[in-house]
Amino acid sequence: MSKGGRKNLTRIVEGVAVALVVLDAVVYFAVVQPLRNMTQEAFARFDEERLQLRNAEARVKLLEWYQASVPSTEKELDDFMSKQVQPRRPKSFTRVARLLREIAEHAGVEYTFTFKPDTVRDEPLDRINISVSVTGSFPSLMDFAHALETTTSDFIVIHDFDFAATEGSSVDLKLAADLYVTP
Repeated sequence: MSKGGRKNLTRIVEGVAVALVVLDAVVYFAVVQPLRNMTQEAFARFDEERLQLRNAEARVKLLEWYQASVPSTEKELDDFMSKQVQPRRPKSFTRVARLLREIAEHAGVEYTFTFKPDTVRDEPLDRINISVSVTGSFPSLMDFAHALETTTSDFIVIHDFDFAATEGSSVDLKLAADLYVTP
């Protein structure tokens, strides 16, 4: 082959090589890169959906456990409510608390009290067992006790009345009574 023919052949081969490089670049940017991006997006969606599926499965297991434990939990709640929680009679309790506060303020004594309602239902009066601890001077305590006994709005039965000396000139009065109030 002559020098000119070799030169032409070299140019042709170089041209084909350059065309192949350009074609390879076009194919890479037009086909391969978009396919790679689509594949990566598909993998990301797959991972996200797999995570959502795991979370949903965990939630289903938790809900199944809740559903399985509801009967025993409901029984425990009913037992707790019947044994530990006092029935609510807010109107009667409010009236008793107001009555004790007014009597204590009028007598000038300090007091603390607790309520325990009677569990009997469908009675014309609410029976509330009260325990009152009152501190003050002896005449003030007598005024408190007298006002409590002679209250006209409610009926009270005192069944425990105990005085105890304290430091200074104060006296403690511990009083337990059943108070019957209209509901």
